Amino acid sequence: MDNWSFYNPTHIEFCPEGLDRASSGINYQRIALITTPGFTKRGVVTHMKRALGDRLATVCDTVQPNPDIDAIDNTAERLRHVDPDCLIGLGGGSSLDTAKALARILTQPEEATLSGHLRAGLSLENERALPVITIPTTAGTGAEVTPFATVWDFRERKKHSLTGNDLFPIKAILDPTLTLCLPESLTISSGLDAISHAFESVWNKNANPVSIGLATQSLAISLKTLPELKNRSHDRANRSAMMSASLLAGMAISQTRTALAHSISYPLTLGFDLPHGIACSFALPEILKYNAEVDDGRLKQLAQSLGHADTLVLADALNRLLLNLNVPRFFSTYGLKEEQILSLVHNMLTPGRADNNMRPANVSDVCTIVRDAFQCL
Repeated sequence: MDNWSFYNPTHIEFCPEGLDRASSGINYQRIALITTPGFTKRGVVTHMKRALGDRLATVCDTVQPNPDIDAIDNTAERLRHVDPDCLIGLGGGSSLDTAKALARILTQPEEATLSGHLRAGLSLENERALPVITIPTTAGTGAEVTPFATVWDFRERKKHSLTGNDLFPIKAILDPTLTLCLPESLTISSGLDAISHAFESVWNKNANPVSIGLATQSLAISLKTLPELKNRSHDRANRSAMMSASLLAGMAISQTRTALAHSISYPLTLGFDLPHGIACSFALPEILKYNAEVDDGRLKQLAQSLGHADTLVLADALNRLLLNLNVPRFFSTYGLKEEQILSLVHNMLTPGRADNNMRPANVSDVCTIVRDAFQCL
């Protein structure tokens, strides 16, 4: 790690009552709010309308989990008539990723579509994306501070990632009170996503001292806080801590991207709709042990920083955490058995993700990791 850099230009505001400050320092005049139907029903959109006034040009509250490129294209067609100069993503990772994807496509010629770009390989013009402001309402994806947008093509059964420094949000407003009403299942799955991001950025070929420091601090918070949230979901201090952990992990992966655990997860979400945080976390203990065999010292240092003697002890603690959070219940709820998961092993080596892992892996390695992980659940 003698040659590295760190760049993250997102202005971060971490505060309660963040919605009231949404308009502070924002000079845009035609803002489009991108969110889900639930926030309209719960009155949050009305709150945003009061805060932004006439600058809020339109509300698109049609975002669904794991945003599909056809749905994003439909929203983009509607927004072209509004001609927004800024987008605000309000919600979980799906809302934030949708806002970023729209920011990319809306500066393209009118005939350009996301589906044409991602399915047919049609190139996009070199135009800067629209500015995006993010207001996360879950503590997990870290998308509020990353230059990536994960989008899905369920027709072709593929996952795509848009990227570019112009997709870094210009501002992120983090209000932990927005997470107080999250149900247990979403609290756990999003929290495990944050934990996955932190681990993935440490055992990453692109890791640097800053990203490792951010990830280590994130794990020091999340591994303690997430189990407490399971039983004390309305505890404001825990909600604040978990949002901080998610933010730190997001800042880490903004530099490194993710690695093998996320590579393994994508077919499980595409094929069985398994929540992303569960799909990318269940194999973490086995991936940790797999990478420990080529450890250059960073994994041992991570384990010791988290209060464990070595990486094997940390892996055991991770297994206990997954059981404590009742991760096996998610697999049974979605009716997933070991043979179904193993049937997708050949699709679990995603280029651009598995390649980031500090130890190269082949299909046989992934098969062993997945089998051992499932048997520990």
